[in-house]
Amino acid sequence: MNRKQLSAKFAPTARGFTATITTATLDRDGEVVIPQGMDATEFEANPVLFWNHDYNQPVGKCLALRREPAGIVGEFAFAQRPEGFEGAYFPEFVASLVAQGVVRGVSIGYMPAEGGTRRATVEDRKRYGDTVQTVFSKWKLLEVSVAPLQANPDALVTAISKGAVSAADATRWLGWTPPAVRHRVEITLPRTEGVSKSAVPPIDIVQIARRELSRARGSLR
Repeated sequence: MNRKQLSAKFAPTARGFTATITTATLDRDGEVVIPQGMDATEFEANPVLFWNHDYNQPVGKCLALRREPAGIVGEFAFAQRPEGFEGAYFPEFVASLVAQGVVRGVSIGYMPAEGGTRRATVEDRKRYGDTVQTVFSKWKLLEVSVAPLQANPDALVTAISKGAVSAADATRWLGWTPPAVRHRVEITLPRTEGVSKSAVPPIDIVQIARRELSRARGSLR
């Protein structure tokens, strides 16, 4: 099975997202997959959305595919938490990464169809670039995955600091340990010159620090 990975413009929807899953562009292996040559019959019989081609990690499903001049656009929905399920739920974690813009890539798994593979011609090199080697004009779509290789570490840190995902989940599912984040909090104490001690209310430094930290993280406005 071949794979093609690309960065995609995700558009959030009420249930999940839409994204261009492939275009007629040269990939890192010197291959071009022509969108108009797609046969999605097998995929549509079981349109599962996976995480990084890991077939033990289904995270949703494809609701629809449509052909556009520039490529194939898919509409996807993330799996909903089962009733009674407790604890961290991986599809929710992936949905949050997509919504936060941390993960912005998709990847397709496909195989060439009979008579649909050719060595790059002179015209192909003019159209796609000198490094093109193979063009797939007919191919079968087998699966679609959310691809984490384009994950933005800075965006992931922001998502964790805002509470969109937890640091523990990032480590557990991405194998990525976020760097320690320090917040500098400035606290202005009221002036007490010339005021009797009995008239000065007690100051709860811990409560003030917590409030300022919440404001710094964007969870208090």
